[in-house]
Amino acid sequence: MDAKTATDIVNLNFAYSLGSISLKKLIQDLPNEPQRFYMFGVPTYNNLGDQAIAYAEKSFFAKHFPEMAYIEIPEPNTDQAIDDLLPLLRSSDVIGYTGGGNIGSVYLNHEEPRRKVFSTFVNNKTISFPQSVNFEDNEQGQEELQKSQEAYQKNPNLTVVARETKSLDYFKKNFDVNVIYTADIVLSLKPNRPDFKRDGVLFIMREDSEKVTEDKLLEVLGQALDYVGNDVEQTDTVIPFKAYDGDEKTNTNLDQVRISERKWLLERKLDQIKSSEVIVTDRLHGMIFSVITQTPCLVFDNSYGKASSSYYNWFEDLDYIQHTTEKEPRKILTMIRDLKKCEHNYPHDFSHSYDNLIKLIKE
Repeated sequence: MDAKTATDIVNLNFAYSLGSISLKKLIQDLPNEPQRFYMFGVPTYNNLGDQAIAYAEKSFFAKHFPEMAYIEIPEPNTDQAIDDLLPLLRSSDVIGYTGGGNIGSVYLNHEEPRRKVFSTFVNNKTISFPQSVNFEDNEQGQEELQKSQEAYQKNPNLTVVARETKSLDYFKKNFDVNVIYTADIVLSLKPNRPDFKRDGVLFIMREDSEKVTEDKLLEVLGQALDYVGNDVEQTDTVIPFKAYDGDEKTNTNLDQVRISERKWLLERKLDQIKSSEVIVTDRLHGMIFSVITQTPCLVFDNSYGKASSSYYNWFEDLDYIQHTTEKEPRKILTMIRDLKKCEHNYPHDFSHSYDNLIKLIKE
């Protein structure tokens, strides 16, 4: 069918994401007039932080650029999508790559397709949405850095968006590309969720290579909180019943996350957070989900500092969000008790931080 409305385009994109039509067929059915934005790297795996980013990016375009045809390209489709899009690409089309925390040498399953996209569409405006960067300081990390430098610098029309100053400084020092700075795109969301009676302490802790908080400390904290009458629950921003990162093509037992499921999955997690008195997390998006639901939160860092850097860049002035490097359980319990007393019923507006990104897309 020929797409005539925004809903038609959404339906075409959904059919493409399910494999019912090709990207070539989708493009051929698009109306001629609107400018087109192709967002590559859209996640199909179970990291809810990345899913929230994809949802927020689409919402961002719906709010600020409703006249544009916004097309999401799932990351596993990258190679075929490049082949399909190249002969049909128009000079006015814009190429994007989804935001997150995976530019670097740790998540090469994301960095390698990103390099392909940046180094292929060199004649079109190309935007890497808000990201953190982490190339490890070892031989392999520096080899991968060189590969990314070579790929990114092939594209004179590339702009990389950093979401905290640590990444901003790194990009400026190590990459010969245009760099701008915004908040994480999830902070552009204003979720309208029900009010809940808050109860208990919710731990949202990593179980991956970025984890640095010791399990023993968390165990002692949980036992101490329980002893003084707090309901304690543990969760993560990884969805256990969906395909894991990197397993999209190999794990046949777990479904991928569909575009149509993202909003429901995100709201389910936000409601769990909003019904808690305090969040304890080392997840960047555990902290961000706390901010957008105005939930008190104590934040430990991850392995390369994106959580603490984001905290001091964006959230230090929020009395209900606190970062700590403390390892003494008694002192941490005092922090949690103090957070329970915070007035946390006011939202914070981060919209001003996206002005340069909006300007870049409009240019």
